[in-house]
Amino acid sequence: MDRSQFEELMNGNVRGWEGDNALQGLKVIEKYIPGRGIDSADRGIIYSVDVDELIDAGITVEDVEKLCRLDWFIEDNEYLACYV
Repeated sequence: MDRSQFEELMNGNVRGWEGDNALQGLKVIEKYIPGRGIDSADRGIIYSVDVDELIDAGITVEDVEKLCRLDWFIEDNEYLACYV
């Protein structure tokens, strides 16, 4: 997967998840980059890994779509982020 495909999938209209979307997204990220999760946080938002790190780690289309359904997004064209 390349960066443009990742961004296209993350910009999809597939949204909606029951439960803790932040925790579920962190579990997806941990599959590819063990030991990493929340890199920083601000009021009501968590920031996680660099998108390119996740792509280099081999994230699948299915898991990018899952992150999208979980309402994760790309912040500052660099990091995955999620409102909590």
